[in-house]
Amino acid sequence: METLKVKIVGRRFNHVKHEVKSGDTVVLIADEDNQYDSDAVAAYTMSDEKIGHVANSQTTISSNNRKNGTISASELKNKIDFSGKKVFAIVDRAFPSCIYLNVTGQEEAIETVEDSEIQALKMKVDSLNALVSNLQDEVNSLKVLLTVGEDNVSHSTSNGRVLYSVVGLSHFDGQDHLGYELSIEEEPIFENAKGTALYLKSGDYRVGVFPSVKKKDYCEEHGIPYVEGNSLKGKTFDGNVMIEKIVYNEYCVISI
Repeated sequence: METLKVKIVGRRFNHVKHEVKSGDTVVLIADEDNQYDSDAVAAYTMSDEKIGHVANSQTTISSNNRKNGTISASELKNKIDFSGKKVFAIVDRAFPSCIYLNVTGQEEAIETVEDSEIQALKMKVDSLNALVSNLQDEVNSLKVLLTVGEDNVSHSTSNGRVLYSVVGLSHFDGQDHLGYELSIEEEPIFENAKGTALYLKSGDYRVGVFPSVKKKDYCEEHGIPYVEGNSLKGKTFDGNVMIEKIVYNEYCVISI
């Protein structure tokens, strides 16, 4: 069987005890009870911790992913019969926002009806845990909004990560290429320009720009933290950059 490439998304809704890294084995199981996608395929660690789902939309599979051979969950199910089976895959690359897998074709039967029922219950529990996690994120966001102080002050999550807003996503290609490591770079606004701006980048792609003074009202209207981009130039950002919330073609909120 040819090696099939897939992308796992939804990591922020599924927290695992141990880091998933390149070379790890992952188990793929059809999520038959998923009310949003009949072709949903869930991904688990070897210790039965849910990681996320195989990407299955144009929003989660970028054109660059396609060029690299990534296929959707629907396409994967057309190539592999998941009925009563666990399918194994190997982690190629792992990022905070997503994971890329190589599907090996190795399978293992779900042996009994009881096992299948237990698996279905686990999936329901996982769905409830994801819902709780999502609600907790919303609560944390509200906590941030309720503790807004003076202008130009960044805000923190409950676990101490600092929040910033990035705007203008519709002007850049990076929102379609979020499979790469995120970074914050000060760059010329355009080639050979004297002026610079602070950008959020995914690999070599610009995702968005840190807001100017003119975007203060925009940030307030959308209930997101406002920190003026020019005030952050020259600042050293320690720690990994993660996207906490994204509204495509509008803005995203990151934490560091």
